[in-house]
This record gives sequence, structure tokens and C-alpha cells, in this order.
Amino acid sequence: MGYEPSQEVVRRRAELGHGRQSACRSMDTRSPARRVYRLVLWAGLGALLAGCVYDSGDRCSPGQTLLNDAFCLCGEGTVLIGATCVPCAENEVPGSGECVCATGFARPAEGAACEALTSTLGVACDTATSPCADATNDLCHATSDTAGYCTSACTSSTDCEGGYACDTAATPAYCRRPPVGAGQACTTDAECTDTEATLCESFMAHACVVVCAPAAPDCFPGTKCCDFTMFGAPAPFCLPDGAC
Repeated sequence: MGYEPSQEVVRRRAELGHGRQSACRSMDTRSPARRVYRLVLWAGLGALLAGCVYDSGDRCSPGQTLLNDAFCLCGEGTVLIGATCVPCAENEVPGSGECVCATGFARPAEGAACEALTSTLGVACDTATSPCADATNDLCHATSDTAGYCTSACTSSTDCEGGYACDTAATPAYCRRPPVGAGQACTTDAECTDTEATLCESFMAHACVVVCAPAAPDCFPGTKCCDFTMFGAPAPFCLPDGAC
């Protein structure tokens, strides 16, 4: 005689089956949304990967060149501003984080193009033998012994032109010329000789920088003395404010 379950067992089995069906329906209700989420996620990842195609022959950003198969640096006539190599305009040369007027040129107004000097601003002078004769730029600021360049006294950088800035730490305060060679692309110190930026920062910027002393910094206004010697830099050097 075969086994026949009791009415209680039949009832319990029916309740269990109903519970499973309810759970499946609940999962089915959520599954479309989950499927859409997964499709969107994978589509996003696919687009991201498609946009990051690696090209071994073109690893640098526009305007950059590859050095020693390892570093990207700005090309000649460009300056690193933020994360972009910006080409300097006519009569401009790379400076410290910006393009500045080449020697013999100046901006008639802030933001204007560099024009040939009509005054003696920046003209070579000698405090002993060749003083500045111009009525405005009558101050010969010596940079080496008695040799220097013609400039003027100031109280703030608004009194200066041609990319010059007022050095209020000096006595008397004067319109200071941007460091010659600062920001110039380089690979060795030899490429920075005969400039005021004698050190080639070859770790990141690959540019000529001005060496300074943290205890007595003498950086161009708008820059400060940064000491990275603990990270292997050969000496402290000047960088734009906020860079260190």
C-alpha cells in the first residue's frame, strides 16, 4: 500500500511552493533594472577603454617631444602653462611659467604683443662707464659687478612694463627684468649657461631654472624658492607661487 501524505504535509508543501513563486516574481521585478544598470556600466567602460588607445609612437601631448624614451617635454619656443605646452608668439621667449618678451622688446600694455623697445628699458649699461641717459629708465641695475641694464624705480608692478615686475625687497625698489633663460627647454646644465637660470631641472619640467637659497631667497616677483633637495634635486630653485 503506497504512502499518502497527510493533509498537514500537503498544506505545508503548498505554502512553500507559493513562497518560492513569490520570491521569483520579486527577483523578476528587479532584474530588468539590474540588467539595464549592467549594460550601462559595461557600455561606459567600453567607451572609456576605446578612448584610451595606447600608441607607442605618440606618447606625448601635442607640442611635446619624447626625451630618452621616458620623458615628455615642451618643444623649443613653447612654455609649460598648467599641463599644456603653449607656443610663444612672435618676439616672445619662454619664461618662468609664461612667455615673456625677448631682449629688445616689451609690451606697450598688459596682454599686448611684444614690440621693439622705443626706450632704454633693458638696454645694457654700466654704473661706472655707461650710465642710463633716458629720463624714465634712468636707473642702471647692476647684475654683474658694475654691468647691468637700464630700468626705473617703482612702488608696485603696475609702474613696470615689458613683463618687468617691481622688486620691493630691494633698496631702492626697481622694475626687475624677468630672469634670462628661465623656462628654456633643456636636458643638461650646459644648455643653461650664459643665462640667469643656470640649473637644468631635468626631473619633471626639463627647463632652465634659477637657483636660490631658502634662507635668503632672491626669486623674481611672483615666484618663490622651492627646496626639493630631499627628493634628489641638486639645489633649491625658483618656481611660480603655489608650485611648492
